[in-house]
Amino acid sequence: MADVFYYDYVTIQPWTYFLTASRFGLTYVGLKGDESVSPIFSFYPHRMLVHNPEKLAPYVKQLKEYFAGTRKEFDVPIDISEFGTEFQRKTLQFIQTIPYGFTANYGDIATSLPNATSSRAVAHAVALNPVLIFIPDHRIILSNNQVGTYRLGQKEKVRLIELEKSHLHGNL
Repeated sequence: MADVFYYDYVTIQPWTYFLTASRFGLTYVGLKGDESVSPIFSFYPHRMLVHNPEKLAPYVKQLKEYFAGTRKEFDVPIDISEFGTEFQRKTLQFIQTIPYGFTANYGDIATSLPNATSSRAVAHAVALNPVLIFIPDHRIILSNNQVGTYRLGQKEKVRLIELEKSHLHGNL
């Protein structure tokens, strides 16, 4: 039998986000109806999705607070235990330590992680991040200070970086 993931949607302009969670924590953040770019089943095959707004309510609440500028850190559980390789999970865990409003480049992360073979390996792990925004891979930029690519598009990556910078000195 397939494992169950609970899901819900939240509209925060200009997107409607699609969020899923296991019984252990948030597993995926993407866009509603954007299955051609980042389908959840490519990250987690053989899952049964059950619509359950109540189970996703804490995640929806914190995502809304983040976009309103009143939340700088997420404190809901995240479950990437079944995602990718051990190196990819460690890379995403490291990304969670990058402070709100700051950026780092792929090379910085590669030199900070034990067993990182290259900034390309780091970039690959970042590109596969299933939990956008909650694991803030938008804070990772190129060594030449260009923003680089992002699953939701380069303009969205710039928007998230600017959102954080604009609220960096605000009070929570």
